[in-house]
Amino acid sequence: MATAYAQEIRVSGVVRAANTGETLPGATVVEKGTKNATATNFDGRFEIRVKQGAILVVSSLGMQTREVAAQPNMVIDLQPQTQQLKEVVVSALGIERERKAVGYSVEEVKGNAVAASGEANMVTGLSAKASGIQVINSSGAAGASSYIRVRGQSTFTQNDNQPLFVVDGVPINNSQLLTSDLRAGVALSNRAIDINPDDIESVTVLKGGAAAALYGTRGANGVILITTKKGAFNRPFQIEYSGSFELMEVNKLPKLQNEYAQGFAGQLRLFGQSLSQFSWGPKISELGFLPNGQLTDIDSLMVPGSKGTARSYDPYTFFQRGSRVNNSVSLSGGNDRTSYALSVANLTENGIIPLNNFQRTSIRLSGGARVTNTLKVSASANYVNSGGRRIQQGSNTSGLMLGLLRTPPSFDNSNGVTDPTDERAYINPDGTQRRYFTGYDNPYWTINKNPFFDNVNRLQGNFQIDYVPVEWLSVMWRLGTDFYHDRRTQILALQSRTAVNGRLIEDNYKYHEWNSDLIITARKSYERLKTQYLVGWNVNQRLLDNVYVQGDNLSIENFYNLSNASTVIASQGVDRRRLAGLFGEVQLSWDDAHFVTLTARGDQASTFGDVSKVIFYPSASYSWLFSETFGLNEGLISRGKFRASWARVGLEPSFGSNRTYYNRASSLSGWIDGIQFPFRGATGFTLGNTLGNPALGPEFTTTTEVGVDLGLLDNRLNLDITWYDKLSTDLIVAVPVASTSGFDQMFQNIGRMRNRGWEISANYRLFESKDWSADLGVVYTWYRNRVLELAPGVDVINLPWGFFGANQRLMVGEAYGTLFGDDWQRDENGNVLIDENGYPIYSPTEVKVGDPNPDWLMGITGGLNYKNWSLNMVWDIRQGGDIWNGTRGALYYFGTHADVGGDRNGTFVFNDVVKGNSGVYAPGTIINGEDVSGKPNTTPIPNNHLSYALGPLSGFTGASRPYIEDGSWVRLRQLTLAYTFPSKAFEGSKFIKGLSVNFTGRNLLLFTKYTGIDPETNLSGATNSQGADYFNMPNTRGYILGIKANF
Repeated sequence: MATAYAQEIRVSGVVRAANTGETLPGATVVEKGTKNATATNFDGRFEIRVKQGAILVVSSLGMQTREVAAQPNMVIDLQPQTQQLKEVVVSALGIERERKAVGYSVEEVKGNAVAASGEANMVTGLSAKASGIQVINSSGAAGASSYIRVRGQSTFTQNDNQPLFVVDGVPINNSQLLTSDLRAGVALSNRAIDINPDDIESVTVLKGGAAAALYGTRGANGVILITTKKGAFNRPFQIEYSGSFELMEVNKLPKLQNEYAQGFAGQLRLFGQSLSQFSWGPKISELGFLPNGQLTDIDSLMVPGSKGTARSYDPYTFFQRGSRVNNSVSLSGGNDRTSYALSVANLTENGIIPLNNFQRTSIRLSGGARVTNTLKVSASANYVNSGGRRIQQGSNTSGLMLGLLRTPPSFDNSNGVTDPTDERAYINPDGTQRRYFTGYDNPYWTINKNPFFDNVNRLQGNFQIDYVPVEWLSVMWRLGTDFYHDRRTQILALQSRTAVNGRLIEDNYKYHEWNSDLIITARKSYERLKTQYLVGWNVNQRLLDNVYVQGDNLSIENFYNLSNASTVIASQGVDRRRLAGLFGEVQLSWDDAHFVTLTARGDQASTFGDVSKVIFYPSASYSWLFSETFGLNEGLISRGKFRASWARVGLEPSFGSNRTYYNRASSLSGWIDGIQFPFRGATGFTLGNTLGNPALGPEFTTTTEVGVDLGLLDNRLNLDITWYDKLSTDLIVAVPVASTSGFDQMFQNIGRMRNRGWEISANYRLFESKDWSADLGVVYTWYRNRVLELAPGVDVINLPWGFFGANQRLMVGEAYGTLFGDDWQRDENGNVLIDENGYPIYSPTEVKVGDPNPDWLMGITGGLNYKNWSLNMVWDIRQGGDIWNGTRGALYYFGTHADVGGDRNGTFVFNDVVKGNSGVYAPGTIINGEDVSGKPNTTPIPNNHLSYALGPLSGFTGASRPYIEDGSWVRLRQLTLAYTFPSKAFEGSKFIKGLSVNFTGRNLLLFTKYTGIDPETNLSGATNSQGADYFNMPNTRGYILGIKANF
């Protein structure tokens, strides 16, 4: 035994990528000629006992396999396969192919980079990490949605311009399904939030048409390919644990005044009195108390000595420190015949808003087996339970921020209690709601009495067979599914302002998607020519079933059951669609330097007007590896590729647009609930207002793309540059029809829109030594969008979820979603016209007031490594992108904004935020007998309610244009300091093999001119309508302590 042991040595070390210095987790280390093997942990470290003189075979995906002599302490650098032209990328349908052969832009984000962001939503984790994409986190509420767009907009309305999400080759649903008007209600989730970031191996962004061409009718908005972690053949059993704890706080809030009390025109007005909704009252410092403790501004009624003792209350003490706990455990391994992986994870988030929470529990199991040398089977299943308790927001009299920010500083919403669940804050002794004004709910009432609960149970999975009967031929069949049940309950208690008599909503969604792919691939090589042929068949079926039941007029307080409602309204909606496609691909390679790829797909869809019609989607791409042609492999140009592509992809019409349907009859109007059938025992249906179009077809997007990929300075600098032109045609527009037809409109393929842009991705190894290394990465996105054509008789298309005076529109010649609103009257030079009293003159004609699309986006990543320490950061920069700050406009009216505090006995001269001047007097203006038409305005106006509540200078009484603000930002999105314990720290341990700890700051710094909450916000969430802030939930800053261990 002693002799045998002496012939062995313990080898420990780290495996790195030679070109970047990054460690390689999951690399396989095998003692050559034996089954003795191990794998590197998440920090690229390994430990193994081998015989003296042994040779280690080290391999990792995308890297060249290397054989090295075993030594006690080793640093093993693997060359990337790019230098041998063998690096693979995941492309459409989950097919791996060599990067050198790809003639279009493909960008990959590693799964550990997504997880390291600390975000609960993996979509937000992609921010600033890839060019060509824009990500907007809608709010800081727990479980809120995130919106992602690839290369601008491709459609007027379909799928909210978000890309198709595909997990391990299977399409999944990423919808944000609504229960109520998205301008109110709660902050909902997009369904990609169900994906556990710790389960992600990589995310590949297919941006261009050629990249997504094999998805045909579903590819126009781009594709997000997610590859999950799996076990591997011949990999030893290993356990990995990842855990983190985060403390969160609000990162930015609107500034409020704390000097003036509830009331109007300098007079105190309290609950029950007229005009008590305003904060244009007296100074708080001048108030005293009545014997019953009530505030008063009448000296003779005050308790002696109480004058001047009243205090102001900070409404922002309502917010709390939130927390997020994330735990994930995974087990994986395999032998020469089987592989397996199991992960279990739980995330629990308690938000910055009391009682707002979100949780996600996921269990993922995957495995594979080599049944024979020619047959392999694999499968995976992922169960997720997610949901939580959500809070009312937005344009909503029961909304949290609306009630909170309009509260006068002289009123304490909490009533002095610190426990947000203490009823004394929001319920009076007589049982009525405690609030400062009957028009809005107390924020504590909102969080306690008006909760929204959702509970999602979801199952995703796939089964795959790979068969290779002969060396040149392979057959793959894959069946995948995505199924979830989303049950929602909205409670509005009796006395709640939105539903005074109480309301209960039960909203149930069931979604089921099946997807089947059969792919046959053949390969043939000649002397200088290599060919590959692929043919496939895809069938996809989706079903969305929604049952909505609303019960009003609750009889018994706090009994939330539909049997307690005197009025019950129910509805059911079904969205069912089927898609079948035949596709093919030809790849040609000449001298391993010139690559041509041709693809074609023909689709039939149930949503086409003619379901028997086959729609054809072609693509062509070319890649020239000129560094291979000219023998360039080191020095200034060590790798060079030119690429070009052209493709046409599409989007299927919405369900029901190709047929005329009956709708449930109803009569509704504004604030009035009205009548909905069934009514008094009678059912009622009417033909819809939209005439079905049996000739309706898909929308088309044609993309032309040109780019270069360069490896410079011995591949220390890698640079990818892409230019693209994306033309969308046959866009579906609701076109007016003659009223004599009995219908209002019919959907037609008639619209056109164009996007053009540049994308740059760069990575530079700044320096590298034995102990030190540093890297810098930059991604840059620039694009311009223009609507080219709508339809005859259609001058404008209003996007949903806009507001009067500030709404997103489609108009010919303008960018998608351009903000339109009301403005002041202006002269031919753009100067505001002023009346004789010094006020701007309102114009009811809506004009272009802003563009929510950014001018450009940039992400900067940096990494610094010293021995076992690493420091990484992500900067996120957005230039441009206007936001309507409707919150500020409303707070000007109510008198709570800091801008309308100060000296209310003083005066000022109006200033136009657009021109930066005071405007000019309108034609015919006479002041003191003098005609001042066209002269600069010098008339002072009062800094009080006369200008804002009664005058035109608030968002409620005047133009919306002054409340359009620049949403640019520079933010430190992520900063991580990590330490990995050296392997010798675990010598002799049979249990733990690796350990690292890290501290991450999330959203630590934010630089912006926007005066509201964090400008990364959108009231309607993950929708086309971007750029609206109307009492949105604030965003958060987080401090994360994390640990990773390998066993």
